[in-house]
Amino acid sequence: MNNPEPGSPRSGANGRRVALVVILIAFVASATTAMLAFTASHRARTADATAQAADIADLRAVLAEWQAQVTEAQRAGHDEAPQRLGLLKSRAAVLTAWKPRTPCGEQAREQLHVAMDARIRRIDGALAGKPTGLDRVDEQASLDGALRQCEVEPGRDVNI
Repeated sequence: MNNPEPGSPRSGANGRRVALVVILIAFVASATTAMLAFTASHRARTADATAQAADIADLRAVLAEWQAQVTEAQRAGHDEAPQRLGLLKSRAAVLTAWKPRTPCGEQAREQLHVAMDARIRRIDGALAGKPTGLDRVDEQASLDGALRQCEVEPGRDVNI
């Protein structure tokens, strides 16, 4: 007699309780998942911002050193120019060995390297007395353009 019949009002109340418990568990699970995803996303964005700032600092330091070496090469006499050109080539090679921390750092490194190579070709052509076909090389603008692109697309380095 303690067992209610399937059509009795008591069995419907138990079914509703079970349904409410299942809904509550599903809500707690989805809220927990959302909170974990938000936390992971925040951590990833913070780590990316830190890594990107370090990449930018490294690239700006490389560019400053490069610009100083270019200025020295331009001031050098014709006899010293090949040696200075060799220093510029080795400096450009060092940049290719540098490992960026972010895809934006990698993109900026590649664009800066292209501009540095263009400068080397221009100087080499000028030493050989050939027209270079390159009117102006601006490594600073190349790097700034790449970094601007990174600012336009924030968070694209983050994969969760």
